[in-house]
Amino acid sequence: MKRLKSELINATIESYLKRRHYQTSDIFCKGNQIHCRTSDEMTLNATAASATSQDNSIIFSAISIDVNAADQAYQRLKMWVNIVLDDKLKMELKGLLYPVFCHLYLEMLHTGNRQAAIQFLKSHQNEFNSETEKDFLEELSSVFSVQDIELRPLVNSFRTRKYKVDMSDVAHLCLQQFLSKHGHIILMQIINTHVTIIKKMDVPETDTEGCEDASIRSEVGINGYVEQPSGTGADREMRELQEAIRLIRNNAHQPLRIFAVNNAVENASSGVIPPNMDKLAVGFSTTEIRLWGINETVLIKPKYEEPSFTFASDIPFLHKFYDTSDRMTEGGAVILRGHTDIVHDLRFIPESDILLSVSSDKDMRAWRLNDYTCAAIYSGHNYPIWCMDLSVFNLYVATGSHDRTAKLWSLDRIFPLRIFAGHFLDINCVKFHPNARYLATGSADKTVRLWDKDDGNLLRVYIGAQSTIYSLAFSPDGKYLAAAGDDKSISIWDLSTNALLTELKGHEDTIMNLDWSYDGQYIASGSLDGTIRLWPTHDYVKIVNSNSSSLVPETESPQIFSTYCSSILSLRYYNKNNSLVCIGTVDNL
Repeated sequence: MKRLKSELINATIESYLKRRHYQTSDIFCKGNQIHCRTSDEMTLNATAASATSQDNSIIFSAISIDVNAADQAYQRLKMWVNIVLDDKLKMELKGLLYPVFCHLYLEMLHTGNRQAAIQFLKSHQNEFNSETEKDFLEELSSVFSVQDIELRPLVNSFRTRKYKVDMSDVAHLCLQQFLSKHGHIILMQIINTHVTIIKKMDVPETDTEGCEDASIRSEVGINGYVEQPSGTGADREMRELQEAIRLIRNNAHQPLRIFAVNNAVENASSGVIPPNMDKLAVGFSTTEIRLWGINETVLIKPKYEEPSFTFASDIPFLHKFYDTSDRMTEGGAVILRGHTDIVHDLRFIPESDILLSVSSDKDMRAWRLNDYTCAAIYSGHNYPIWCMDLSVFNLYVATGSHDRTAKLWSLDRIFPLRIFAGHFLDINCVKFHPNARYLATGSADKTVRLWDKDDGNLLRVYIGAQSTIYSLAFSPDGKYLAAAGDDKSISIWDLSTNALLTELKGHEDTIMNLDWSYDGQYIASGSLDGTIRLWPTHDYVKIVNSNSSSLVPETESPQIFSTYCSSILSLRYYNKNNSLVCIGTVDNL
């Protein structure tokens, strides 16, 4: 039987929506549609929607932990590791189970689930057989509360320092794929907060002949600390002193490190430094991006190399058809050309040779840093793109635009995965929550909105800012959100209660940059007048009681730094020593 043209169109659209996982296939069933409702039906629907709303869905994943769900998530991770066929790959992934298991136990204690935590520890602790692991688990078995952690230096060290896990590129990629598909949010939080994955180079088999992975792991203690054999009391005191010195060095806040771009006050519009701090990228109003090597890094001339990272919209290589020599300046900088308007924001993808940029030309571009070419162009916004951010594990990219929308991207797709619409004016800043499930957007409409990344639903609207918002920052534990902008103050909200906790005032000009230190102890803010302030959070972020929150009066003046920069392009904390790094512009040095 021949189908009508309208039926073919509807079937095609429905098939497309199903492939994109939209739950809208029922829109074509016209017979089932109800075009009017009585007032009683509307009231009943509103009541049901209120009772089942997602307003408090943030509380579960950001603040509390379901012990049973966490146990199941760990068992799922362990089962996945055990079914890996490649023995070498399996051993690499098994190295992750130990720190995840220990931190899960400590997380359970933090939530007050003592009995469930003890049962979890007893159920799985026999899976770890090295002497170092057994000794530490024995110490861990005597910890029953948060206070016990503070009283035991070894456990406290484990909790406050990152555990290092060596992993090959293949193992790391497999782990990312597992977490993106099956990983519980608590696993992602623990790996992101408490584990450092170190990419290791493949070595010949002869170099490791006769070595067992278990013995290697037993030699390395917490976060690379080598366990010494037990000796005299003086030896133990010396080791404890050395450990205390090491902890102080790791947790000390470095005052400030400034990278100044000379003679670029009028043109420089954005800047960024990768986590390993070996390069500096600056975007200009002249549509160019300039790349410098820093910390003894020297950039080499562009040369053709086969790409190691595949994009959905790869641009063909044209190296044979044009000269690349004009991309190197006399000062050693590399020039990236491709945008046709001002470059507003930049991001390095960690552990890869990829740089992302957004511009007033409405496009996001991905650049290969091995040959300094544009690898892909992502189009979707209708007006200039002002900002961008990367999620945990660099799985997603978010952009904000003059078109009043934010968009979610994956680099292997040329189209946006989600569109977040709801603001009334430009979106000037976007920020992923530490658990990567939520996205915050700040706008010129004086509001901050929190979105569910997976379905695009609006979860919260935070009000209280008096003017345009230019920067956002989440606390490392995901409980608080800070925003700043034209009103020269920093507003901090409690995500679980929707309450405005405090306003930090002191800047004399618009605040353009904001970041929260990795240990949660400081908020750094930078303003248009070139000054930077460090706010101690323990003095400002306080919950009065379990049922209500209120503003907290200032108790200690923030540290103030004059950078002598005409403008601050970037202000960020970095993992290494929790150091604060500023990129600014000056007229001349």
